[in-house]
Amino acid sequence: MSTRNGPHARANASDENRPATGGRTTTRYSRAEYAKVLALQDEVARADADYQRLRNAYMDIAENEPTHEVALAMIGADMDRAHARLQALIGLPRLPFTHEPSAVARREAQRHSDEKH
Repeated sequence: MSTRNGPHARANASDENRPATGGRTTTRYSRAEYAKVLALQDEVARADADYQRLRNAYMDIAENEPTHEVALAMIGADMDRAHARLQALIGLPRLPFTHEPSAVARREAQRHSDEKH
């Protein structure tokens, strides 16, 4: 009994019975899905720009005014939130044992200032 035209015909189709695709597979998105992808890309780009802007401000203060603890704490908290938002947007889970980005940036700024002196 042939399964060529039965309910399992696709599963049992041989290579010569399959339509030729020219070696490429295409995925088509609806306009709504495409719009969502574009919006998500824009949101990720904005979140990354926010994080980089805050990180640069934090590094600047940590290098030039390391005793200004209030500014470091406020910008550091904003930077940590921006980093968490960026991770959530790109689908990375927030792990409890990871370092806060502000603490890592502070160590990096300290290392740079030590190298200069």
